[in-house]
Amino acid sequence: MNAFLTFVLISLCGITNALHLPVVARHKHNGAIRMQQVHVDQNVENARDVVYATNITLGGKEFPIQLDTGSSDVWVMPPFDIDLANTTDIQANLTFGIGQVTGNIAFANMSLGPHEVPSQAILNATNATDFGAIFSNNIFGILGLAFDLGSTVFIETVETFGRGNQQGLSFMSRVFSQNSSAPNMFTVLLGRSYDKDGPEEGAFTISEYVDGFEEVGNQTKLFRTPAQTVNITDTPRWSVLMDAMTVNGKMFKFNESVVPDAGQGQQVVVLDTGFTFSQLPPAAVDFIYSSIDGAQFNKTSGLWVVPCENTTELAFEFGGQSVAIHPLDITTVTSNGNQTICTNAYRAINLPPGATSSFDFILGDSFLKNVYASFDFGDFTPDNRTAGVPFVQMLGTTKLHDAQAEFKSVRCKQVKKNDAKLANTTTTDTGSLQLDNGLSFVPLTGLGKRAAEEHAHRVVVTMSARPIAYMRPMRIHHHVANCMNQMTDAFGPVAVALLAGTFGIMLMMLIVGITLGIRKLVRWRREDEGYEVLESEKNSEAVLFDADQHYYNHHATTTETTTMRVPTSPPAYPIN
Repeated sequence: MNAFLTFVLISLCGITNALHLPVVARHKHNGAIRMQQVHVDQNVENARDVVYATNITLGGKEFPIQLDTGSSDVWVMPPFDIDLANTTDIQANLTFGIGQVTGNIAFANMSLGPHEVPSQAILNATNATDFGAIFSNNIFGILGLAFDLGSTVFIETVETFGRGNQQGLSFMSRVFSQNSSAPNMFTVLLGRSYDKDGPEEGAFTISEYVDGFEEVGNQTKLFRTPAQTVNITDTPRWSVLMDAMTVNGKMFKFNESVVPDAGQGQQVVVLDTGFTFSQLPPAAVDFIYSSIDGAQFNKTSGLWVVPCENTTELAFEFGGQSVAIHPLDITTVTSNGNQTICTNAYRAINLPPGATSSFDFILGDSFLKNVYASFDFGDFTPDNRTAGVPFVQMLGTTKLHDAQAEFKSVRCKQVKKNDAKLANTTTTDTGSLQLDNGLSFVPLTGLGKRAAEEHAHRVVVTMSARPIAYMRPMRIHHHVANCMNQMTDAFGPVAVALLAGTFGIMLMMLIVGITLGIRKLVRWRREDEGYEVLESEKNSEAVLFDADQHYYNHHATTTETTTMRVPTSPPAYPIN
């Protein structure tokens, strides 16, 4: 009975999710985007504000993968086999701000929500460095959301198979190429733990806006800088011009930008969901945290240690728009031995001189949690470089007055929770990541990040194709609980009516079964006592019940894996 009820609940949840699939009325992309909006289910998982991931289906297997606007490739390293459409002997190496991945380029069918891409080019990783925190928390790769010309997989396939080859295009390019009338954009809404006003998880949409946030389409277009549509000299990124940074209303004076396209006082910043902590020039970091009462800089760790109950007012300006930063995103709760402390969530960037000429610093999740961001490719593709420059539009989501009030109550809860965790932690616990000064970071319990902290020791992690133990990312009782919450919030009376109808049918079946059983028992007893069964009248019609059940095999057929030797002949795709 319990199994049947579980099945019913999961089935009803499936109906709920099906009704929440993104629906969009697509129009030609002529400036402003007009779309019909429906509720978009939260499809981004937030692990303690450290990493944001979403489920994909790749090679017939569903698993979570990190959303990364700072890279362009899909790479995976799951602890189980996936069905590959094709394999190659092309070796590739991906280098991140933290971490490195190596493996061979392969192809597999991939889908994300309603978006399906056959034979998507991926890096089938065999070795990963500095990704231990991700794998230990059941994230098995990264989905790059940046540009094709920043994709190692794309460049390697072009170099191997020749100019004009399109097999290595990024996932986003493949999605957009399948429907040329759909807007070439995606949006990201990052949640915040303990957020009373916004989502704790988040949302990721393709070619549509999240319901209620359509105003983002009217915000200032922040064009990619440098434009990099011709004479490309560096990796194209989601980098835009920032006008100013203020702390308590006072403007910080940055050094001159390394990007010639930047105006007086402007900086070029990369918007990167793959960085938990934003990376600013050291002087800018000091300007922020020296304004907080009681804050002290730790020379050993390179971090600011801040009284957890104290904060400051921080804002960034883009195109005449000021983005206020929630106090919860200025500092983060962590541990120093057996003591709860708070450290800076905006940290010093460590790039050697001349390392890049295309951006000044990085704004990561500690900034992006305060905006709803639309990343628009425009009409730009590597073979259509004069059609338009990609741009970003941002809608601020933090109301400073409300955020300050929320900070006091939420931070108190965060500190108490960490204190309780420390009280239950023994000195023999080796499950945390250690910083140079001994700061201990509690292991993530949900999803992971490429590294739990930017200053963690470098650890080489080599995973076999099939680890001995693998914990599934979702348990059935959590799934049922989430389903019930979704049904209650989304449909309310409809869900209750469905459940009532289901239980009504079950009750009727039970009553009919008991009635038939009693009649059968009475007939047997009468036959045993000598009663004779009367024959039916000739005009009576016999009613036959066919109890045969038919079951169908719904297993998907798989294509035999082959090794790619000769590429197909795709349409011309010149690379200048």
